[in-house]
Amino acid sequence: MNFPDLTRGLCREVGLEIFFPEREDNFRESYRAARLICSGCVVKQECLQWAIHHEDHGMWGGTTPKDRREIRKRKNIILREVYVREFI
Repeated sequence: MNFPDLTRGLCREVGLEIFFPEREDNFRESYRAARLICSGCVVKQECLQWAIHHEDHGMWGGTTPKDRREIRKRKNIILREVYVREFI
């Protein structure tokens, strides 16, 4: 599975801070804002499919790390190597 083409992603327009909050006390607020942005994004499904298989941190495709762990468990998917990459 190739890294998704996020050049049309709405995340490019707002910056990554809300998708990858650094402080624990910001998670809930940041993820709420990020989920709203993801909800209208044209690459949401591509982003989500990548994240289910490769990402354990941050908001991807409108899902939190916890959401993706639950999806993996339900679908019996094993997290592949996590990639750290500059994509935006």
